Amino acid sequence: MRASPLSAIAVAALLIFAGCSGLPSSGGNTPSPDASPDEFPNASAVDRLVFERHATAMGNTSFTLTTVKNRTDRVLHTSEEDFKHMNDTGRILAEPGDSQYLVHTTGYFSGNGSTYSNGSAEYVFSRENDWTEVQNLSPVSVFNESSDRYLWRGLFSNDTGMQLDHAAIDATFEREGVETFQEVPVMRYEATGVNALSDSWAGGENASSWYEEFSATLLLDEDGVIRHYEYEFVWSEYQTRRVSRSYTLSDVGSTDVEKPEWVANATAGP
Repeated sequence: MRASPLSAIAVAALLIFAGCSGLPSSGGNTPSPDASPDEFPNASAVDRLVFERHATAMGNTSFTLTTVKNRTDRVLHTSEEDFKHMNDTGRILAEPGDSQYLVHTTGYFSGNGSTYSNGSAEYVFSRENDWTEVQNLSPVSVFNESSDRYLWRGLFSNDTGMQLDHAAIDATFEREGVETFQEVPVMRYEATGVNALSDSWAGGENASSWYEEFSATLLLDEDGVIRHYEYEFVWSEYQTRRVSRSYTLSDVGSTDVEKPEWVANATAGP
């Protein structure tokens, strides 16, 4: 493994990373007397620039990112149950210095499999069908280091199809104080209620005409690194009833990516 420490980033225009269903336990989120609130930006500074700052910092160190997505849809057929629940999880291990990435996914949206990248090619393994293949890097791949989406830079901009992620980060946040998350001092930012949403995300209408509930939580450390971001939308009248996402960063500077044994069996893909 080759992992350099996080670069020192001015804490003036930083901010956060994305999320879902409930803040995971970190051994207790407790107030941290060692970090001054003055070291963190005001809530008014929470915007999409956080992803650019975060991507710059994470390009210099190894890390693990855990993602969770939950979606609940209304079922329109009377012969079925009222709601359909769809869940998805992902675990991304990254060593940018060595151009090595390994992803494990499970669930409704991404299927059950793994992807390994060495910076020039991707190797895909399907646990459902027990096949492997090697592919060229896709322009939209999270592993493509020549892509605008590399390390999630700009992933939550309005033109990427991740409108809910963008709407959540565009909400009005409030600072809730300094605490400890996974033994790291962080500032907690929260947005609560549909009134915190921008009306531009409801077709120019009042957000309450589209949503019944909305909440988001962001945890930012002193280096401008997004440690956790989660949000939840609940629709008033829509087939999709509820969507929640969470993104949790861990093992910063201590993540090892090893080439899986199944890569040797990969055959050429399309």
